[in-house]
Amino acid sequence: MKKLGFLFLLTLCFGEVWAQYRTSDARSYDKYPPEAQWRGFSVNKSQLAQMDDDPQLEEVFLFSADNGHYPYFDLFKIYYVIVDYYTKKVKYQSDTVISTERILLLEDRNNDGKFELYRRYFKDGKFTVDKDGNNLSVKWVYDCILF
Repeated sequence: MKKLGFLFLLTLCFGEVWAQYRTSDARSYDKYPPEAQWRGFSVNKSQLAQMDDDPQLEEVFLFSADNGHYPYFDLFKIYYVIVDYYTKKVKYQSDTVISTERILLLEDRNNDGKFELYRRYFKDGKFTVDKDGNNLSVKWVYDCILF
């Protein structure tokens, strides 16, 4: 009877331990550190590029969130994050801007071996439309992020 009681207790204990093991999530990440993603944003695109003088590559992420829908265009809140590809440390995080497009444009226009991040967004996040939601009127800002 003692052996049966011991076996019953061992079975209950093993079940609890196994349930804890099966429902635990790993505390690791593959692509980017968790602090790179702000609440309400999701990864839209990513690209590997040489962004600085360090020989290691960087991965540039475009995070976006919906900011409104109109008949002929959509608005998105976007920001960019540059992460070291091997160490997964955040090297740069841009401010949030509003745009109608989610484009990750990395080019080496000056042929120095380092890519630049080109972006287009609304100046001060301000825009106007007519009463039907058409005819977007906005001042565009074109800038380049050199790293």
